[in-house]
Amino acid sequence: MENLVIIGSGPAGLTAGIYAARAGLKPLVLEGLESGGQLMQTRHVANYPGFAATVGGAEIIAAIRAQAEAAGVRFKMDVVEKVDFTGETKQLFTMMGDTLEARAVIVATGAGVTKTGLPGEAKFFGHGISACLTCDGAFYKDRTVVVVGDGAAATGAVNYLTRLGATVAAVLAPGAIASFEGDTALRAVRPADGADIAADGVFLVTARTPQTQFLGDALAKDATGHLVVTDQVKTSVAGVFAAGDCARPRHKQAVIAAGDGALAALEAAAYLG
Repeated sequence: MENLVIIGSGPAGLTAGIYAARAGLKPLVLEGLESGGQLMQTRHVANYPGFAATVGGAEIIAAIRAQAEAAGVRFKMDVVEKVDFTGETKQLFTMMGDTLEARAVIVATGAGVTKTGLPGEAKFFGHGISACLTCDGAFYKDRTVVVVGDGAAATGAVNYLTRLGATVAAVLAPGAIASFEGDTALRAVRPADGADIAADGVFLVTARTPQTQFLGDALAKDATGHLVVTDQVKTSVAGVFAAGDCARPRHKQAVIAAGDGALAALEAAAYLG
């Protein structure tokens, strides 16, 4: 029987682990198959507290993880495939065939950007293609970018990038693009019908998908799949808490996720107390 199992190893999950360990809960963090979450895909971060210079997301994760390990957080590389939250004891069924039982659970599984899957995207993601305006927008002052998306999100991205001094050459829906072109870095966007559009950067403002499918109907979700919470981190089941992008559809920032993780751990400690 575990006191607390934390699902996810991004900023929210790791920070939850630090606070839970310091509260004497001996938390277990289930990392998933790729430790660190979405921040691991961000090469340049200039707005995370404590780092005066631009830093890579992987470096931030490494620093938080080292602190978590020093605090006594335990880690296990496994994926939760389904849960049973109907009883007082929470059950987690993992890909490795384990059944974990816990008195409390924090879900910190994040939300992944919906990528286009087009040729060149994988090669240039993090090397000219970004899914985070607030992380990378400032690097494109006096440079040319293309926004991929539509609707209010695309309009907001154009306004934001323009305020930062970037030139937005085009706004394209994913279906209007054939490929992303370049050499060691992105150089152009190739439309499905038309000439290449020279660009120093591309910003994806497609929808983000919360990683909550494995929960089924165990917890209340909104229409987009984000977990419904009260008091910022309390889910629809007592003893189960949510932190970070899986429950926060706006302002997807690492520092906000970390704050959610701290709050979720404090609430879990109060619940278990």
